[in-house]
Parts: sequence; C-alpha cells; structure tokens
Amino acid sequence: MRRFETTMTAVPDAPEVGARNPIHGEGARAYGYRDGIVSGIVTYGWATPAFIEALGEGWLDHGWAEVRFRRPVYGGDPLTTTVEVGDDGVGTFVQRNGEGAAVLQGRVGLGDAPWRHDLDLPRDRTPVPPLEDPPVIDAEALPVGRDYRPMRVDVSADGARVWATQRAHDPHPRYLEEATPRLHPSWVAGQMTPLVCHSYRYIAGIHAKEQVQHLRGARAGGAITVAGRWVDAFERKGKRYGISDGVLVDDAGTELACVRHHAIFLPAL
Repeated sequence: MRRFETTMTAVPDAPEVGARNPIHGEGARAYGYRDGIVSGIVTYGWATPAFIEALGEGWLDHGWAEVRFRRPVYGGDPLTTTVEVGDDGVGTFVQRNGEGAAVLQGRVGLGDAPWRHDLDLPRDRTPVPPLEDPPVIDAEALPVGRDYRPMRVDVSADGARVWATQRAHDPHPRYLEEATPRLHPSWVAGQMTPLVCHSYRYIAGIHAKEQVQHLRGARAGGAITVAGRWVDAFERKGKRYGISDGVLVDDAGTELACVRHHAIFLPAL
C-alpha cells in the first residue's frame, strides 16, 4: 500500500458564483447552512494534486475518479487529502476538514473506470445557442431519457489560466505555461452545471456525487462541445436528485472526457 497526502486551505467562492447558485453565497443560510458552501467541483479540484502525485500525470490523459460529497466545505477550512494506492493500482481517497470529518471520499485509478461503459452518453452533440428566456428547471419532472441542448465552449489559454489560478487556486505549471495549457480537472468535471444553465434557469443545487473519466488530455486553445443526457431522477429523504451523463468533445469529434453528475435540486425559498 502506497500513501500520499496533500493539504489545502479552502477559499470561498467568488460573489458571482453565489449569484448564480445561492448555496455558494449568503443565500446558503436560508437553506440551513452557516455560510456559503464552497463549490463541489472546487473541493474536488483540491483533491486532484494528491491523485496526480499518487498515479502520475497520465491520470489526466486516461484516468478516472468517483467522489462522494459527504459534508459542506466552508472558506477557511483546512483540508487534508489522503490517497492510498493498493497493489491493483486503484486508489482510495478521503479529504478531511480541520475537525477530522470526511468531506470527500472515493476512488481513483488509471485507464478505464469499472463503470465507464455503463454511462448513457448523449446522441445529440451539435451545439446550439443558449435559450434567451429559459424555463425554471422542474425538479419534480426532470426529462429523464432526453438529451440536453449541447453547448459550445471556447476555451482560450488565458481563460484556462484564470480558472486554474482564481477558481481552482492551483498554479501548477501544467495549467499555466504552455501555449495550450492543460485544462484543470475541476474545469472538466465542472461543465455539467453550466450545461443545465444552457437550457434552464437554476434555482439552487448541490453536488452529491461525481464520476469523471478522462479519455484524452484536455487542453485550451480551441472549442469544446459539452453534451449531456438526463438518465435518472428520484427522491431520497425529502430531497430531489437528478443524474446526468455528459461528454466533452473537441472540434474533431474526439471524446476528451465523460462524466456522470449527481445533483440535488433545491426549491426556491
């Protein structure tokens, strides 16, 4: 068993993030949280340096992760991510806050995830503009079995660097120095919420679980199409869950990554 560990102090989300989803700003108090919750994709991103230390940079080219979001993370929380890699090459990880409570937990590995071929990827991958007046998403009647309206994202090198330094707070040279820097893994995992907002107005929501499969190293300097499909919806303990499968595709039609996104949709207050 090999063990790897990294540390990070949580940084609160910028005000514009809370404006899009009140759970990440002052609006979180109305839902019973003591403060704005740091975005799940960001806390996941803070775990990825430990993944790369444990499995190598090849994880960004062809590797996978599945993560459950166990507890809220708040700005200022000290975070420690520990990865233990077994003889089979699969790592188990946990990210703990300053009180020792697990906030993230899951598994990581190289190559194809055990669940990769279980994903129900979208058929429609032709990007269309966002709706000018999108409807409010109805968490009681999510359109399971239907594709999202695909979204085109132009990813400049400068935009990728801004994400890495100002959103992910990860100034590693791999995300900064080259003419076409790598896209931070939190950016890759984080495209499903913007895809929802491409077609709907979003009231509030939180991550429950994320499964990410990297298929090819994603880099800035071009356009990426994000497409998705609603695959399940259910209620558990009074909360409405929606599950979507998504894929990121470059201009040549090459699949860069695929994602299964588990979200809790919260009502308006």
